Amino acid sequence: MRRNRLRNGLLVLAVVVALIAIAILLGLFRPSTVAPGVEQPLTEAQIQELLPRGRELALAGNCMGCHSLPDGPRGAGGVPIGTPFGTLYSTNITPDKTFGIGKYTREDFHRVLRDGIAPGNRNLYPGMPFVFTHITRPEDIDALYAYIMNVPPIAEPNVANTGVFRLPVRPFMNFWALINFPDRQPPAREGASEQWLRGAYLVEGLGHCGACHTPRNVTMGVSFSRSLEGGDVVDGLVVPSITAHTLATRGFTPSSLSQYLGTGVSDQGTAFGSMYTVTHFSTSAMQPADVEAIATYLMTDNDGQLLTPAKGPEPLPEASDPTLQIGRLSYMSACAGCHGTQGEGIPNVAPPMNGNIAVLMDSPVNLLTVILQGIPTQTFAGNQRMYAMPGFADRMSAEEVAGLASWMRAQWGRQGKAITAEQVESIAPAK
Repeated sequence: MRRNRLRNGLLVLAVVVALIAIAILLGLFRPSTVAPGVEQPLTEAQIQELLPRGRELALAGNCMGCHSLPDGPRGAGGVPIGTPFGTLYSTNITPDKTFGIGKYTREDFHRVLRDGIAPGNRNLYPGMPFVFTHITRPEDIDALYAYIMNVPPIAEPNVANTGVFRLPVRPFMNFWALINFPDRQPPAREGASEQWLRGAYLVEGLGHCGACHTPRNVTMGVSFSRSLEGGDVVDGLVVPSITAHTLATRGFTPSSLSQYLGTGVSDQGTAFGSMYTVTHFSTSAMQPADVEAIATYLMTDNDGQLLTPAKGPEPLPEASDPTLQIGRLSYMSACAGCHGTQGEGIPNVAPPMNGNIAVLMDSPVNLLTVILQGIPTQTFAGNQRMYAMPGFADRMSAEEVAGLASWMRAQWGRQGKAITAEQVESIAPAK
């Protein structure tokens, strides 16, 4: 009798669990959060009035940077987003009615940004940062909709995703959303300035800075409790922390951070990798007031204090260690001609190494990657440029690269731990 009761109890439990799982799979726990009234189309007069604001918001969200290949049509998608489960490709967001979003209604567009759900109740993958755009105000979503629906339509087919994303797994995103999609609100703080509030709204929302700069958990959800702490790897580079404390430690002020975001160039180095796309297509084209608001928010700590920059790095005793002098000689012979004997850099030729973020970071991966692979010629706002840096993977041994990077980090980066040849070999391009 007792055994039958136990068996029946387990059966009931299994049925309940199965029903809950089916309910989640069907999206019954993901109600629409769009604002009332958006089922009514915008008038032509409203659209024209909203266009300037929509352009600024599209820049803040780097919409075209994420949805345009470097040499491809604007907004036509195709940019790869690597994940442990396969590669996602950004989609065509032009108003083309066949391959783009030309058939989206105003309400459809709100549902995408607010809930991550496309027409036909189709769950979007989190490559679309809807966990951030969720906090966007209805009037700003309208402005974005008006702007994007007025860019030139491009009849470019979308690129097929790879890996697990080729399978019919979109319904299972409802389980992911239940764990990783909190109902966030625009940040607020008592006594905060309008500038701070604007910066918070952009950084935590459309700007989706945390999509790269906040670590992700094992399910690839954003760990909001570790906001902006960095550490994940994107396109082979370690994402730096951009918390207020870290930025101040690396010598940034609101003014210099605004300069970096507005131009891609600063005393702490130049933008490269994915951040070059952000500064090139997004922040360098934004209104200065919005860039300054972002910098103010990022430089303000959790207590509401606008932090002041730390003193520049002093050479560590390890920089004078006899074992690192070969690294110093390598720098003087291979690097100093462009980056300066004191690591000061040369404007419009090469960035400084003294206090450079790649040199200051705890992880040596970014510095080693640049040394090994080089960086192409880059252009920046204000007619600035940096000339191409050759890669040294075929010019230096792993031991020489390790010695060079170890000396640079001890001399200009407050990092005394020596880099090993094995670390270099682990990221060196295959020969």
